[in-house]
Amino acid sequence: MTGPRFSPRYVDRLRAADRWLRSSERDAHAARYAVCRTTFSTLTRVDSFYIGFFRGEDTVFIPYIFDHDQFLRPSIGRYGKRGVSYWIRSSKRPYVYSEDGGRLLTNAIPFGNTDEVSLDAVVVPLLDAVTGEVSGLMSAQSLQPRVYDDEALRALDWLGRALMHSFARDAAAQDELDLYTIYPELDTSEVRDETDLIDELSSRVNKLHRAVRELAQLAAGAGGELAEAAQNVQQLSETLQIEIGDLFGEFADPSRADIPDPTAGLTGREREIAQLIARDGASNAELARQLHISEKTVKTHVGHVLRKLGVSQRAGIELVLNGRARQS
Repeated sequence: MTGPRFSPRYVDRLRAADRWLRSSERDAHAARYAVCRTTFSTLTRVDSFYIGFFRGEDTVFIPYIFDHDQFLRPSIGRYGKRGVSYWIRSSKRPYVYSEDGGRLLTNAIPFGNTDEVSLDAVVVPLLDAVTGEVSGLMSAQSLQPRVYDDEALRALDWLGRALMHSFARDAAAQDELDLYTIYPELDTSEVRDETDLIDELSSRVNKLHRAVRELAQLAAGAGGELAEAAQNVQQLSETLQIEIGDLFGEFADPSRADIPDPTAGLTGREREIAQLIARDGASNAELARQLHISEKTVKTHVGHVLRKLGVSQRAGIELVLNGRARQS
């Protein structure tokens, strides 16, 4: 027995989204988030949209927020048991505004223009494609009532599942390569120290600077306020590059590093796992769910962490990291 089918218009848009998600580069998270939002926006009204992931027991990290087509900075906050985040995580079911007249939504973490009140919303759980556990949530909201019907809800739910499957394919591809599982110290995609961090951030800022410079050159031909505004943005970009370099110079100053960092030899992912174990006592299954990787990969990372920190048990990770925190 099959469930309700999508209409031809929905099929066209969702198939296009599927192609984009399948063809996206590994770890291209921002592009995938944008595919979900733009696809849903072509199907129905969307005034606000966000994607968030759970951290620990009561915290949600929201890396992708749009309010009236304006991208907002990422947010992180704790949620209570009367809000939509807790409901999604505990029920593993989509939330629809009409179910309770938006009661759960009023207890959600605010963002964007707080003077505006959403009159319709759909929120779907983001389920780990391997474990089936709730890793996060995806939400679309409207200032107009009765916008989202059953087909819209099913479409957002499908986009959420497709997004999580794309993360699972990333992990599977990494496991198949097995290059950096054996030799994680050779993985240049992992930030290991201040030099790697400077190189990585400089590379990304340079991309932005080049794009701004090209835009300024195009706007120069138009003259007037447009050219002046573009020139100001270019100058701001250049200033930002210099200020970031100054900040890194202070950060990397040896005189500021009085206490040895036991995690200095860890890769970025290993350090993240070590901190989660030390702070939350996270199990391998919990780590896999939070980081969107397989338990097999988690076990490999944990083994590297134990070896590099010179301890034999997970409890030793907490002792090493928390011991340094007390010294600091």
